[in-house]
Amino acid sequence: MKIVLILATLFVFVSLLLNGARRRGKLDNKANRAVAELATSMRIFVYGLLFFVGLVCLAVAWQSLH
Repeated sequence: MKIVLILATLFVFVSLLLNGARRRGKLDNKANRAVAELATSMRIFVYGLLFFVGLVCLAVAWQSLH
């Protein structure tokens, strides 16, 4: 779980850096598209991670009730 949290933190950090460069206009058109696709994939990863953690919490709660 620590590795997943470290990866998610690194994804967010890299995303912030790349979006900052993108907003300043330092990237060309292909790089802008790549940054946008990377941000989308990071969002999907983080949402999937949140969903997985939610399922684990529900499973633990279910097991503690029974």
